[in-house]
Amino acid sequence: MFLEEKIREINQRLEKAGNGKTAVWCLGVHTEKLAEYTTLLKYNIQFFIDKNAEMCVGRGDFELYGKPVRSPGEVVCADIDHIIISTFKYQNEILADLKSKGMAEKAVTLYSDVDEGDFYLLPERNNKDYYFTGNFSSWNEAAQLTKGYADDRIAEKVLYATRQVMEHKACYERDSVLFYTRDYNYRLISLFGILASQQSHINILDFGGALGSEYWKNREFLYKFKTRFTWNVVEQKHYVEIGNREITSHELKFYSSIDQLEGQKINLIILSGVLQCLPHYQTVLSELAGLGAEYILIDRQTVGSRSRICIQYVGENIYCASYPIRILAEQELMEFLCEKYKKAAEYESESDSGRAYVDGAEFRYKGYIMERKNM
Repeated sequence: MFLEEKIREINQRLEKAGNGKTAVWCLGVHTEKLAEYTTLLKYNIQFFIDKNAEMCVGRGDFELYGKPVRSPGEVVCADIDHIIISTFKYQNEILADLKSKGMAEKAVTLYSDVDEGDFYLLPERNNKDYYFTGNFSSWNEAAQLTKGYADDRIAEKVLYATRQVMEHKACYERDSVLFYTRDYNYRLISLFGILASQQSHINILDFGGALGSEYWKNREFLYKFKTRFTWNVVEQKHYVEIGNREITSHELKFYSSIDQLEGQKINLIILSGVLQCLPHYQTVLSELAGLGAEYILIDRQTVGSRSRICIQYVGENIYCASYPIRILAEQELMEFLCEKYKKAAEYESESDSGRAYVDGAEFRYKGYIMERKNM
């Protein structure tokens, strides 16, 4: 559901209050957003209810929008006709309280059982960058509603951006968006440094690495170690064709499958924003773990408390696409890797601002450094 749709639904629910004397239960951000986005303030609000009313009075904030704030114990049934419950998290708790007081019929609820969080966290339909929505039972179900990202026009836009970086007209690109200030991946550089202290040549596998985004972003710093390396990108066929035609070099190579690297000793595997885009990520991850690399760097990874399949929409500011995406259950991901790897570090991904929301439910972009056991 989009923000605009939920606002319309809330306005319809608020109509229950009509011209009756109304109270609003709960202060805070949620009520502020209701006042900003909905028709809340047009109703005949007599007062606001909050369990911290005494604290509000103590601070001098005893009114909100010109109306008094009362504690739940001060509410008298005869005083009002309707109580708007302005919270998602505590809606059921407040309903139970009203029921115990014989006031359940006065409640105006704003959320149903299928809602997952505060309305103001929903994506806007006209978002220019990217947003997420949906909760699908299978990858195929979500895929049928998307445009996909195997579009040659997207690859061409990435190629244009990569050329700008190659020609030193930009510092790096990510998802075809150009950046003009340095922002090295110091976790990658640290792992490279550890490996450089142990061997004379480092073999890197960058799975889903586009046209070498991380390579172009970090190579100048990597050269400081004076250690030879090969950067192998495994990507979709059309990226590989472009890469081999336009970009490949003695240290940057492109392959369309992991099998093509058979026989090579891989030291470091990079998975940057890719696992969530795979319909069968565990199969791929198992194959990668089987290569025996000393380290796996997982970055820009969507994780939450449970697994969830949704759709990611990329706006026209980037390259206008939509595709299925999986928010991985963090514990599930770690358990899958723990047979051969141990978690050396974890962090919130700075490049994606750490946190995001789908249907109001929070998930995170995180990163992990996984170290092979018994090294």
